[in-house]
Amino acid sequence: MKKDARFITVKILDHFSVKPIKLDLITNEIFSKFKPDPLIRPRVYVLSKEIIRFNGRLILMIEFISGRPQSRIDLSILSILRIAFYEIIMDDTVPDYAAVDSAVTLTNQLLNRRAAGFTNAVLRKLTRRMKEDKNWFQILSGDTKWHSLPNWMQERWKKQFGDIQFLKMIEKINQQPSSFVRVEIHKIPLSEVIALLIDEGIKSEEFSSSFLKVYVGSGKILKTNLFKTGKISIQDPASAAIVDCLNAKPGDTILDVCAAPGTKTLYLSNIVGEEGSILASDLNSERVSMGKKDLNRHGQHNIEWSIKDARKDTYPIVDRILIDAPCTGTGVLSRRPDIRWICKPQDIKIASTKQAEILNNCSRFLKAGGTIVYATCSVEPEENWNVVDRFLKLNGDFSIVSVPSAIPFDWIDERGALRTLPHIHGVDGMFAVKLKLKQ
Repeated sequence: MKKDARFITVKILDHFSVKPIKLDLITNEIFSKFKPDPLIRPRVYVLSKEIIRFNGRLILMIEFISGRPQSRIDLSILSILRIAFYEIIMDDTVPDYAAVDSAVTLTNQLLNRRAAGFTNAVLRKLTRRMKEDKNWFQILSGDTKWHSLPNWMQERWKKQFGDIQFLKMIEKINQQPSSFVRVEIHKIPLSEVIALLIDEGIKSEEFSSSFLKVYVGSGKILKTNLFKTGKISIQDPASAAIVDCLNAKPGDTILDVCAAPGTKTLYLSNIVGEEGSILASDLNSERVSMGKKDLNRHGQHNIEWSIKDARKDTYPIVDRILIDAPCTGTGVLSRRPDIRWICKPQDIKIASTKQAEILNNCSRFLKAGGTIVYATCSVEPEENWNVVDRFLKLNGDFSIVSVPSAIPFDWIDERGALRTLPHIHGVDGMFAVKLKLKQ
């Protein structure tokens, strides 16, 4: 049996449908099992990620065209149809006939001729409908499934953002995210990076004093010499702004907890320089290994990695602490579309409890007059201000300090914290508050 990109994607979608866990874990498992040609892997990444992004919408359209509810369609047939519907409706690079023929052949290979007949009938009906009206599916846009977001999350966001902003947020997270690179401007000027990237077939433009927004060729970045030598890193500007909130200085020793795989850690290490040090830790040993491996790319010698549980372990006393707290990740649904189907309502409370434990424990290792930056990539109030306010009620020696003026003004909320939203600021959804311990 031919194990092409569609075959591998079916296996990934089947696995995710049965047990929704992190998409990259499933992908690695399927790759390990079937060992697909490296040349088809980029296509697998695109198909699986985008189909999971639009899962609700694709299933809604399949149910409408087939006349059957999802529960009456075989799991693998549903995966095959999702691929075909995506290619026919959303991917202009694949001819309709190729999407139909491959889907029918794959159904026959994985199931039987009768199943292949069903796939063929559904897709022929779809292509006829597309010829009649390319925008026929707009009649379904009033259905909640159209947003491709769990109903409980839709209700939360409508209450939080209001109907209009909710729709703008949905539109943004259902788009592929913008790609950014952070430039180590002390090593190489922005203008030179732009020119060198053009030579690699990568087009970019200046986003800020140390960031480029990539609009062509983002998939080639990891292969460039600039990346391999640590002169550029892939990072969202809002993620880097969390580091900027700490206002670190050359020579500082900084405690960086929940830090793996270390993108923010590397940025911090460049700021504090050779005279400073970063005490980076994480509970996940595999992610710590990733952080250590990336040190070779940057050639940094001022980062000390360890495996620690920030909820209960001890640390040296330092002047500055960065807590990039584990969270539900609802601020990065554009970049991580799988999260929307993995996250459950109870996960918000579980995350906020863990976050409070981390903040309370780590605050014990701050010197008088020192600062903590508590941050998440969640847009849920329970994980952000609610955690901070509970902490402040129990710890009267701490106070809120406005984030540095280097942070864009419209990224700062009314209480002086960093708060970005994808549909408003064009970057990932991030939250960070700066807390100071009195002398």
